[in-house]
Amino acid sequence: MQVTAVLFDMGGTLCSYTAREEMGRPTVAVLRHLGLAPEDPAVRAAMKRASAEIERAYAARRSFLHRDLFRDRIARTAELLGTTVPADVLARFDGEQVQAIVDHLTPMPDVIETLTGLRERGLYVGVVSNADDDHVGPVLARHGIDALIDDWTSSEEADSCKPDARIFEYALAKAARPATETLFVGDSPQHDVTGAARAGMRTVLIGERGSIAPLSLGLDATDADFEVRSLIEILGIVDRCNDLP
Repeated sequence: MQVTAVLFDMGGTLCSYTAREEMGRPTVAVLRHLGLAPEDPAVRAAMKRASAEIERAYAARRSFLHRDLFRDRIARTAELLGTTVPADVLARFDGEQVQAIVDHLTPMPDVIETLTGLRERGLYVGVVSNADDDHVGPVLARHGIDALIDDWTSSEEADSCKPDARIFEYALAKAARPATETLFVGDSPQHDVTGAARAGMRTVLIGERGSIAPLSLGLDATDADFEVRSLIEILGIVDRCNDLP
């Protein structure tokens, strides 16, 4: 059961979603521009309904851009409240949303130690994320993660979103490793575990307590081969698989 490569999801796995409120500030700014109070129960109900509708529609797609998802979600919220978002406001929202993600998607405490340990063991290390290029690249570079991995794959680059097969095949081709020697680590049983298992990889489920991966509701979930609470535990799994002391 040799492991020669480890692929990681980004959001919720290498980086934390705990600053969700900060990442949601661009949406709040749009609502206030429209004269809508985010704390108003009617507005909150519209936001919840719009999120459910848009995320359900996008989850059924094999590929999509998150910038489109974010736009459609705020546009649908406005529509439910009887108004529309001007084009210039939406354009400004795009940039502010990207920046909010880059600024507030922060690394897990043991990410550097874990990635360094895997590289020291001679393994290929990659990131496979259901995010746009302008999310993945800047987040990894901001925290020095890009220097500790061999490559990264976004859903935009692969034209495929987990759990669709193409993104896993695309990442495996980059790694030049067989699926049977690859460990996939992610926080979503639906996207990461199910998709990677179908591709023939062994899987590790990691999760922040109380956190649910985005766009995962309603999709089939698969049990992981391993479950951990912290990234550093991956080193022990790799060592056991490779019969290292």
